[in-house]
Amino acid sequence: MLNETQIINQLKAHFPQYIGDDAAVIPASGDQSYIISKDLLIEDNHFRTSYFDAANLAHKALHVNLSDIAAMGGKAQFVLCGIAIPTQLAQYAQDFLAALVTACKDASVILIGGDTTRSTDKLCICISVIGISVTQNIKYRSTAKIGDVVCVIGNLGYAHLGLISCEQSLPDLQEYKNAFLCPTAKINEGLWLAEKPGVNSMMDISDGLYIDLKRLCMSSQVAAHIELNDLQPPTAFKKVCDRLQLEAVNVMLTGGEDYGLLCTVNNAHYAQLAEDFKHEFGYPLQRIGNIVAGANVHFTENAMPKQLELKPFSHFGEEL
Repeated sequence: MLNETQIINQLKAHFPQYIGDDAAVIPASGDQSYIISKDLLIEDNHFRTSYFDAANLAHKALHVNLSDIAAMGGKAQFVLCGIAIPTQLAQYAQDFLAALVTACKDASVILIGGDTTRSTDKLCICISVIGISVTQNIKYRSTAKIGDVVCVIGNLGYAHLGLISCEQSLPDLQEYKNAFLCPTAKINEGLWLAEKPGVNSMMDISDGLYIDLKRLCMSSQVAAHIELNDLQPPTAFKKVCDRLQLEAVNVMLTGGEDYGLLCTVNNAHYAQLAEDFKHEFGYPLQRIGNIVAGANVHFTENAMPKQLELKPFSHFGEEL
């Protein structure tokens, strides 16, 4: 069976300097570096045209890449778009490209080219984004330190509820549908955090908090201790989970496509940083645990060890 981690590690063995984070870092000039990201969206794998209109799809296709740049503390500048178009979706594809132009202008990035071809079956979209950052401000997932506070930015699990709502054609739950259909990268938050020396590591939350935190721990060769009492679901969120017969904390841990940020912060800096973040953005830098020695992600509830049966997202259906 194909395994994403094995594929990445196979390639990383040959190019370890560039592979393994949300985006690749390439030296530019002076004190700056380029940050480059690429993502694929495949019809009926990542989206369905039955509930994604062209404008939402264009916004999402761009912002999943902008999220990678934001997670490393960069400012996106240029975009490339590759698209494979099946005959039956010719008009939809034209609408998508028009909406992508608008989304790029709204995000203050420039579309500089790409490639087009015919598809025999599904609509396929490939977006690349080129950003730039002061080199010393770039944040990596491999630099978490023992004793760091683990923090999350954004709403956990909302996009997963939105996916279920769309798949089941539920008539309400628009807040969660919007989180899934039209996510917005935490661009300003990423730039702000990049300038803070107390932020030791950062990545975006794309495949779900649990698996992404696990990846951060593997890259940094540390473990994470998460206190479940600090992952209290909002009341409205829990009610929706109950209605859909889902366990709210599990959704928060494994639901993907939220495109929030995950970071670790030096414990001595956390209190002031959290206060400043709340003042700057109007919502909290949420503390959920700590980085400790060891490996993997571990949970406690009321300070007692807690075992969870989690089924995180995987690109090829492999066990994680």
